[in-house]
Amino acid sequence: MDALMAVIDQIQADRITFAASGNVSVRDPRHPDRFWITPSGVAWPHITYDDLVALSVETGTVLDGRLKPSTEWRFHRTLYARHDWIGGVVHLHSRYATIFSTLGEPIKPVHYQMARVAYQVPVVPYETYGTPALAEAVGTVIDKDCQAALLANHGLVAVGDTVAKAYQYAQEIEWMADIYYHARLLGTPRILTVEEIEKVRDQFAQYGQTP
Repeated sequence: MDALMAVIDQIQADRITFAASGNVSVRDPRHPDRFWITPSGVAWPHITYDDLVALSVETGTVLDGRLKPSTEWRFHRTLYARHDWIGGVVHLHSRYATIFSTLGEPIKPVHYQMARVAYQVPVVPYETYGTPALAEAVGTVIDKDCQAALLANHGLVAVGDTVAKAYQYAQEIEWMADIYYHARLLGTPRILTVEEIEKVRDQFAQYGQTP
């Protein structure tokens, strides 16, 4: 749960969302058949270890915790159940990603950093928050080749093999949405091709090192 609390603290520091909007979760590394998620209706600055809630990946049954889980627990559970490589899920109502969600437009690859996540960030059709219908809609879009999506008229969801990676992707998408939004105010931004994004993915596979 340390990794989850670290992301919660970072979300507060970054002010990337507001009040109690959004939710994050992490697969329990010792018990991969369960995940921990933020509670429903508790503002980010007030969340403590004792507020986190554990649920079964298979059934969604609450296994531990004194509060109700986030109302979006269903799509978190769906993602963990369908993809055993997912270690964390981040859902935010960040400003620019949410703007594009209200337009029903994908965030297109105007910058090569998009290659870390997908070719573009697609839009999941609108469903009422917290419902099985939304969980199913999200579950049909997210996979290893598309690790983030916009929820129409709602916000952003990103996944990763760790919750820290999922939050990194959410940050990068918000940054790219900001760039794309402002570029469109000035003109017509150039969209990278699938081939160009694939070349960047090949480069990323060789990038980075452990100090």
